[in-house]
Amino acid sequence: MNIKLTNQQKLNLMYLANNRFIEICTSVGRSLGCAMFPDGDNAKSIMAAFNTFLAWGYFDEEEKHYHGLRYSRFTVNEKGKQALLNAEVVSE
Repeated sequence: MNIKLTNQQKLNLMYLANNRFIEICTSVGRSLGCAMFPDGDNAKSIMAAFNTFLAWGYFDEEEKHYHGLRYSRFTVNEKGKQALLNAEVVSE
């Protein structure tokens, strides 16, 4: 299977695969949908790529709870790591 990624998609996937994750708040309230990196930085800048990778099945999901709020933690799974190794970079 030939996987094609843009250079930016490959950079985003490499960033997330390097022992990082994204957490998205799934509790109803003003934090609903808030996406953050482990260091607390806003993950909004890569959400388009994240949504594409999620649809392709490149993430595992785990539920977490902080201060009474529910979050989904997404980490790159083996399929995503294999995609990185086999990806062909195409022009955007």
